[in-house]
Amino acid sequence: MQPSVWFLTGTLLFSSVATAMLCGAIMTDHWEHVMWDRGKLDDIAVRQKNATKVKWMLEWLLDGQVGRIVYTNEDGLRKHPKTKEGTDGGVTTGSEQEQDEVAVFLIPMHGGIWTLCVSLSEEQRQLLQRAGFTKIQCVSYLDPEMVKGDEGRADWQHRMQNLSISCALVCLIILGSSALVGAFGVLKHQISAVLVTGVMYLLAATFAIFTLTIIHFKRQQTKQKPEKTAADCLLTGGGLSTLIDGVSPSSSAVLAHVQVDADIFTARVFTTSWSLDLGWGGVTLCVLASVLWILLSKIMRYNPLSTLFT
Repeated sequence: MQPSVWFLTGTLLFSSVATAMLCGAIMTDHWEHVMWDRGKLDDIAVRQKNATKVKWMLEWLLDGQVGRIVYTNEDGLRKHPKTKEGTDGGVTTGSEQEQDEVAVFLIPMHGGIWTLCVSLSEEQRQLLQRAGFTKIQCVSYLDPEMVKGDEGRADWQHRMQNLSISCALVCLIILGSSALVGAFGVLKHQISAVLVTGVMYLLAATFAIFTLTIIHFKRQQTKQKPEKTAADCLLTGGGLSTLIDGVSPSSSAVLAHVQVDADIFTARVFTTSWSLDLGWGGVTLCVLASVLWILLSKIMRYNPLSTLFT
């Protein structure tokens, strides 16, 4: 085989691996893990218990993997939400019924660019359902409930998340287009198409870098943000988008009764995972593939490859 044929084979191989790695990183949902610091939560619970008014109690489930905050009423008893059943002409036809306990779950989660999922096995989820847990499926960042209300739209993290989604979509579009243009350039011996393919792979790597950087640094503001004042320590039903990120109410009826102290959110631990490493590897190979395509266009100018397809 001629050296030019080996170079073409290597270019196609690098391009295929780079495309597979970037697409795999974007489509998987292990970019970050959301965990809870049990020791810090226990300290917060002790401080709250020693306060003049006890508002909630902390319980641990599944061998300490999941925390459960149960809210109490003025008498220190567990609180239950109450709802009224149907009305007829303004007259209540049903009686008030007590529902599940007012509680939120502090659960480990893993997320990608589009989704945030519970990091529990199927058996653990079934056990947790018996305790009142309802959010067993993945939550999409594009769900309208995630950006419900002015507070959700103004949140810095959600804006960065939407920007990373846009960059990831552009990256996927460029990768798909570059594969078509590259195949056309090689099969039809179009040097300009081969050169454009190299530029497109470089653009794909650029947008992938934007996505990776946003995901890597979007939690830095949360880690560095100072503790909120007492007036800012309430996240009620209107802040459903905030509750989804590692904190889940036991049911929709509970939302109107939930008041989560901001101190609790400081116990969250964010770590990056293997999808992010896969993405950085894909970016590196994508840049190398871009260089190879540009060099291939120079080789084709002086050493035509048309003999390969005759």
